[in-house]
Amino acid sequence: MAPTKIDQGTLIILDIGRNVSKTEGKGEKSFFESARECTARIIERKIISQGKNYLGIILLGSKKSTGDFKYIEVFSELQTPTWQMIRNLPDQPTKAKGNWFDAIIVAANHYMNEVSGVKIMNKKIILMTNFEAASYVDREDIEKVLVGFKESGLEIDVFGPDIYSENNKNEDLELARELVEGTNGTTTTFDFIMKYLLFHKKKVVNPTPWNVDLSIGPNIKIPVSAYIRLKDQPVVKNWLASVRDPVTNTASTTEGIMKNKIFVNSENQSVVEHSEVIKGYCYGQEIIPFSECDKSMLYESGGKSLAVYGFTQEDNITWQCLNGDGLSYVFGQKNDKKAQYAIRCLAECLHELKLVGIVRRVYNNGNAPKMYALMPVIDPNFICLSMVGICFKEDIKSIAFPPLNLKKFATTDEQVDAFKELIKAMDLTKAYDEDEFDDTEAFPIAECVSPSAQYVLDCIAFRAMNPGKPLPPPRDDIMMLFKVPPLIEKRSRDPLEKLKNLFELKKVEVRTRKKQTVPEMDIENVAKSDNNENMDDMPKINLDVYNKPNKVYRVGTIDPIDDFNTLKTEGKPLQELYKEMGEAIENMIFSNFDGNYDNAFKAMLYYRTECVKSDPSYYNNWLREFKMELHDRKKNNILNMFSDRKVDFILKEENDKSTFENADEDSQLYEMETMPTLTEVSISTEVNDMFDEM
Repeated sequence: MAPTKIDQGTLIILDIGRNVSKTEGKGEKSFFESARECTARIIERKIISQGKNYLGIILLGSKKSTGDFKYIEVFSELQTPTWQMIRNLPDQPTKAKGNWFDAIIVAANHYMNEVSGVKIMNKKIILMTNFEAASYVDREDIEKVLVGFKESGLEIDVFGPDIYSENNKNEDLELARELVEGTNGTTTTFDFIMKYLLFHKKKVVNPTPWNVDLSIGPNIKIPVSAYIRLKDQPVVKNWLASVRDPVTNTASTTEGIMKNKIFVNSENQSVVEHSEVIKGYCYGQEIIPFSECDKSMLYESGGKSLAVYGFTQEDNITWQCLNGDGLSYVFGQKNDKKAQYAIRCLAECLHELKLVGIVRRVYNNGNAPKMYALMPVIDPNFICLSMVGICFKEDIKSIAFPPLNLKKFATTDEQVDAFKELIKAMDLTKAYDEDEFDDTEAFPIAECVSPSAQYVLDCIAFRAMNPGKPLPPPRDDIMMLFKVPPLIEKRSRDPLEKLKNLFELKKVEVRTRKKQTVPEMDIENVAKSDNNENMDDMPKINLDVYNKPNKVYRVGTIDPIDDFNTLKTEGKPLQELYKEMGEAIENMIFSNFDGNYDNAFKAMLYYRTECVKSDPSYYNNWLREFKMELHDRKKNNILNMFSDRKVDFILKEENDKSTFENADEDSQLYEMETMPTLTEVSISTEVNDMFDEM
């Protein structure tokens, strides 16, 4: 039987002896605490990455011994990393001291003799000790070990002390340097490695190609392979369901809840046999049956294919037309030089002619066809085609906005320069250092991790180690990804203040329609007919006749002019009265069913007369918005009544405070802003009226 292939094997030599128990200063961690934390983080990362890795732990300075090697214990053999390894790590150091060089020999022997049935591609030994316990190793032993490690492919890494420090004259550090350099290993301090282990890493997988023939016309077929470049994927793809035993409080993946699926007739609550059930689809509130014989009428997309439908200008494919869940790169199939040359030639031609290919893709038999755009990728290292999904017509919503080339939207040179200063100040390539020669970019593309994914993985690790406890909030390292770099915040402070002074923004108040309050009706005198035999024995309800209340609180729709005068006499501010008057007129028009708008236009003329006496801006602004709303609802019949009823804007000749010198001045602006169709998806007038009545 062929051995199982393992990508990487890691043996961690963790020093727990007396020499690592001391702390350098008050409140600081000891070497043992830092090494234990680093070991736990390495195990956690390998578990979450779900890679084909083996991991083992050897304790240096343990009370137990392995053969002739004293105070060295194989604490955990090479195996798939588990959460139990972290739980079993020792909490306190011992009083013994072990030889770190002997521990490396034990680790090498464990690789050679104790692991069977697997083939480890990359073998690594991580040593965590402060080298304060002397090893007493001869130079000849080091050379012999190096020769054996090179032949077996072992790599020695040293985490913790700085073995290249010039201040430390320890001879063991020199021996450790020789081992690291002789096996092409790495060395780093705990501070640096913990920053590297700060975020979880994705599982490294070999890309799997999607092989198909790229068809161009009836005669040209190019064997190609499509590789996924970017794809939206869940944080955890496969969840292993388990059931927790309430007695032992342990989870089991071999036990589960037995489920039985039955079909019940909703009319008589009887059980229906599976053979008598016909599948169907819900179309609105109606169920359409779909039998086996109807399957012959289904649309067949055909087998796996990638066919070119044609070519179009690259300007026709905008970002609004792109969709899908990722991006793929298309190459000629491996070991087929003719196909590779053909794809390279096609990509160069598309790039030179500024064209894009439109292809129909069927991933596999029975899958629905999708349309994709083939775009050239010209890179110094390779030339290929990129493939990304495009929308169908019904998926595109064309939204037209009013033109901005009007005088009131014109910007000055000073305003444009202010925005340029802000963009320059918020340059992410110089986010952490003011030195113009040092470009330290913040949030680099393809390197910035997802905060949500990191928090989900943190929660998984926390729940594995702390079952039953509430999940913690996101740690500070994750929350830092949401914050603006301090240097950019400092540089952009002055440009932002300058923009605030140059652009005077007015807060737009969104008007909300208030529900009309209906007076409560008393239900009294429920009586039965006693002496009348022809009357049904039904309760009689006497409703009080509604009378207008003596106290008026706001302008209503029954008699808005009288309500306006009453509230004005009581001293209610004109600003509130004008607003209530406009809302009442709108309700009178939009809620009208008989087509008689006399009362509404009388109230509108009275509203205009009152504003001529005081401030015409209230009426003019309201009338402009009201006309636009009528236009949006396509109530052109009411718009035509404005000129017949002589309802128009208050001009400057009537009141000096008005900004309208001519009645047609605002109508031109109104036409320019409302001429384009705002969207292809239009809402009927009946639907709008329905919402107004709610």
